[in-house]
Amino acid sequence: MTLLSIVGLAAGAAFGGALSATGRTTLVLPALQVCGTLWMNALRMVALPLALANVVCSMANTGTARAAGRIAGAIALYLVMLLFGAAVVWTVVPPLLHRAPIDRNALLQMKASTPESVSVSKESRKSDGAPGDFVTALVPRNLVRSAANEEFLPLVIFAILFGLAMQRIDPADRSSLTRLTAGLSQTLMVLVRWILWFSPVAMFALVATYTAATGSRLLGILGWFVLLECGLMLGYLLLLYPVTVLAGGISLRTFAKAASGPQMVAVSTRSSLAALPTLLDAGDRMTPNPETSRVLLPVAVNMFKVNRTTSALCRALVILYFWSVPASAAQIAAFLSTVILLSFSDLGLPGGTHFRTLPAYLAVGCPIDAVVLFETLEPFSDICKTVLNVTGDLSIAAIVTRWSTPSVREPAPLVREVSVP
Repeated sequence: MTLLSIVGLAAGAAFGGALSATGRTTLVLPALQVCGTLWMNALRMVALPLALANVVCSMANTGTARAAGRIAGAIALYLVMLLFGAAVVWTVVPPLLHRAPIDRNALLQMKASTPESVSVSKESRKSDGAPGDFVTALVPRNLVRSAANEEFLPLVIFAILFGLAMQRIDPADRSSLTRLTAGLSQTLMVLVRWILWFSPVAMFALVATYTAATGSRLLGILGWFVLLECGLMLGYLLLLYPVTVLAGGISLRTFAKAASGPQMVAVSTRSSLAALPTLLDAGDRMTPNPETSRVLLPVAVNMFKVNRTTSALCRALVILYFWSVPASAAQIAAFLSTVILLSFSDLGLPGGTHFRTLPAYLAVGCPIDAVVLFETLEPFSDICKTVLNVTGDLSIAAIVTRWSTPSVREPAPLVREVSVP
């Protein structure tokens, strides 16, 4: 299925390029858009209930303090990874920008080809509030509204509290509720596998739609930017291997073999959620204690986006440099803070951020036409982002597993040995 999805992706790019060259996209393009949208909506349909059911089961089946501590440790490690990625970009990108082989006339043509308007979602406009608004929104006031707006972090907090509360009820009732939640989780996992069977057709439709809309000329102009962004993420991906080996206490061969399956799914589907079944299998084979990975990975695929500061800061610096917009260090810090906060609220679905981070770019001074222009190339860089995300999720699970599992010690002898003359 993975190989068929890759074939569908390549065929979609070729077919979309042919449509763009001939200009006959009136009849074919709407059908392709409907096909791709149906597949993405099907994944979105099961994303929230699957993740929440896994969190509730994990909290109900493990010790409360231990499970909550593991999730908190994973979030802390995730924040460290985000800050490290931002530091790498801040060090590497500015010197490369001064040597970029880009013609200013090409930039003017790029600006002229940018769409005049773009629709910004309600979630994007909401995210431009004060930091206090984000903190107060962590506790959902209306679960139905939070689910409708796909506000994942407040729902996860509710699921954690619900799982903790299940520890306090009667054992018989807790067992019944746990079996119900586990059955729901397993059923949703079957739905995910059914949806993945249509991924080759969906990849063909999505990529063909994108290529037919943009054409090869725009891809050639922006190729340097895509290579820079993908190169940074692939470099970060390579750094995760020695870090996981040292901090996670596993061999390089074990981690590389475990990560290869989720990485192939990430390449073909561009969805962290689609890689969840293979991630769970990889976590079971990677560590002797799969309990921790079963707790963390369902949360990680929807909450953790290791690429976010690397890709977003790289894109912002490139736009600021070539569009000659000055920005202070305080503005860059505020931009990174907003990007980190928003990274907790995006589901692990293909298609990028859907302009949810647009207010952050506008606040730092990036022109809206430049941001939209880069967003059109999101499907290409999104492959590298998803590969980095699933590898980072597996790395976090391996490291937290090592540091949260108590070491096994030899039991003390029950009877003290006495030498008898």
